[in-house]
Amino acid sequence: MAALIFGNANYGSGGKLKNPVNDATDIAAKLKSYGFHVIVAADATHKEMDKKLKEFKALLDINDVGLFFFAGHGMQIEGINYLLAVDTDTSDESDAKHSSLSLNKVIETMEKSKAVTKIIILDACRNNPWERAWHRSSAPRGLASVYAPKGTIIGFATSPSQVASDGTGRNGSYTEALLQHIDAPDCTIETMFKRVRNTVAAETRGKQISWEHTSLSGDFFFNMSLGQTIKDYKGTSLADSLFEIDETKLSPHHIHDKWPKACMSAGARGSCERFQA
Repeated sequence: MAALIFGNANYGSGGKLKNPVNDATDIAAKLKSYGFHVIVAADATHKEMDKKLKEFKALLDINDVGLFFFAGHGMQIEGINYLLAVDTDTSDESDAKHSSLSLNKVIETMEKSKAVTKIIILDACRNNPWERAWHRSSAPRGLASVYAPKGTIIGFATSPSQVASDGTGRNGSYTEALLQHIDAPDCTIETMFKRVRNTVAAETRGKQISWEHTSLSGDFFFNMSLGQTIKDYKGTSLADSLFEIDETKLSPHHIHDKWPKACMSAGARGSCERFQA
């Protein structure tokens, strides 16, 4: 399993965020605990994001599961989603497009890999502080809906064209809920995201509703118990599982009832030699 984690917070021109680096750090630590090979980058430039994506691409060809996580500023321009680097040129929309990481590029990279299960998680729908300078106040906010190729699930911090909260504590509201529910045992990723949605909605009083788009054909668990992973049993184990107690037969408590009292109290001293069968 391989993961690429970005947390971009140190934006200029009034776009600085509080929690994305913490979000990336905490998600990376959690995924490492589940055995993921993690690439993590904080406050990455455009070139650094491209470089890390190439490293991730190589890992995807030798891992069955790939996970991409981004926390920071994200925006849609003409219906295409872009994840902003800390040095993204925000002078205008055209410059921003060509100095950000396109979400479509991430999706395409994962789609063309050998990974069977592809997971994309985006806590990237914060308010765009450069919107007014671009004279686009009437344009859709947040991120646009996207296509999820076969074997892919994409989780958004909020619904299409809506804005997410940066949170009041260590983490953004969405990432905080992810960290709360990711450890649930034997919980499919779809069920986990549903629990995240309920938590985020409650914490934001319904102002933020997380959203997913999925084309997964199988079940994926972050935390699967041993009982769920064992599928083959020995014949003796199967026989034991079918064993039923026959109440008409002599049971241990019936045997105990026949033991002399002295024998019952002598358990600490070993077997009772005075017991006569």
